[in-house]
Amino acid sequence: MRWHNLYRRWVLGRHFRFAREHLSDHFFDALTAYALGLAKLGVAEAKEAAWALLVLRKEPVPGFSGQLEDIFFTIDHTLRERFGLEVAGALRRGLSRNDLDLTVFRAYAAERMLRVLTALSDLRRELLHLGQTHRQTLLTAYTHHRPAQPTTLGHYLTGVENLLSRDYQRLRAAFMTTDKCPLGASTLAGSPYPVDRRALAQWLGFGGTLEHTYDAIAAGDWALEIAHALAGLAASLSRLVADLLFWAEQGGFVVAERISQGSSIMPQKVNPVVLEHVRAFLSELMGGPAILGHLNYSTPFGDVNDHGPGVLEPLQSLFYAAEGAVALLRVALQESRFVPEVLAQGLRDRSVLASELVDVLVSHRYLPLAEAYPRVQGMLRALSSQGRTVADLGLDDLQSHLGVGDPELLRALEPERFLARRKVLGGAAPEAQAVYLDYALNRLKLERLELKELKSRRRKALRILATEPLSLLASPPKTAPTP
Repeated sequence: MRWHNLYRRWVLGRHFRFAREHLSDHFFDALTAYALGLAKLGVAEAKEAAWALLVLRKEPVPGFSGQLEDIFFTIDHTLRERFGLEVAGALRRGLSRNDLDLTVFRAYAAERMLRVLTALSDLRRELLHLGQTHRQTLLTAYTHHRPAQPTTLGHYLTGVENLLSRDYQRLRAAFMTTDKCPLGASTLAGSPYPVDRRALAQWLGFGGTLEHTYDAIAAGDWALEIAHALAGLAASLSRLVADLLFWAEQGGFVVAERISQGSSIMPQKVNPVVLEHVRAFLSELMGGPAILGHLNYSTPFGDVNDHGPGVLEPLQSLFYAAEGAVALLRVALQESRFVPEVLAQGLRDRSVLASELVDVLVSHRYLPLAEAYPRVQGMLRALSSQGRTVADLGLDDLQSHLGVGDPELLRALEPERFLARRKVLGGAAPEAQAVYLDYALNRLKLERLELKELKSRRRKALRILATEPLSLLASPPKTAPTP
């Protein structure tokens, strides 16, 4: 059959090239596992089909000729030509492109998700390292775009890591949804051949099996869940990027030369463009749920291309953007430097310590809160009218405005003292920061161990399929769990 040139150009050729570049190994993995499943049932020539696939996967997949519509039919045609109709036909028993394609798509997505999770784990580790380094680096914290309180850069950075730990869990949940195998479901009603679907999932390195054959080939929520999780990550990272750009504008964050660019006309400029590229990647991630949502919306609950091949290029673009954004942000933090005196410049006039002055007045029983707050507020207005700041206060000023001339009130205006009192869980006091760092590092260690285990499981399973698949017929497979 010769396809219409426009159909070849806009659909078949495009999908074929994507599959040839990104999915070929996954197709051979899935087909090999299915051949082994049929061989376990005693289907004639199925074992030979597994061996034939082992031979073929060592050779390049032919390019798109316009005669064969996709990778599956290309492999099927080559099997018939090289190994005969019986071997090729054995592999087709009960096999549908519905469950085959969705198995391949999920395997590809799961692999890319593991890469994103790894990159995010590395970024969080860098944030915790910097948090440890900058536990005592004073920082002016802002609320509503105005200087608000003293804290430390370490406290800020570990706070961002805590936020990203939840993004990690959302991405992990999306991975777990994706990491289920549809193979053996055939199409809708299920296969007439009782292949052990749990064994197929185990051989392919999946974490479980999709429990229902109709859902196995109709579901599109897995890709939508990935898009939402990546958009959530983008929202979180964008806030860190916004702060880094704000500090860079002030000179408090100097981006390394290797990841910045100069101006074509203004020789004095060094532009922190790496952060702008990160922001562009994050913008792309924010659009992911809209694309994947539309691909799923109002489609029949069955095998349709909208959330079949249609999700692959959007997902590939989202994975690329996610890995790029996280990797570039980690490098920006690793290679650039913070300038402590600039980050703390909002503390110089001591106005951000006014709340501490109120608290000391109340805690030392000099004034009730209802009176202390307006008195301090009035004092600030008076100082401003005189062109003075809180840093200029003396005991006479305190006596005049507050009715109290205690030197303890002046000590309340020291940023280090302010921080030392914040010993509450997760607070900015040195002791509280140390407790959080221990907790966060241990949490990250456990997550990285699990991530290593997940990658190892897939790597070991796929290595066997790619090198010695027939060895799987020698012993009964361990039953893979179905979450």
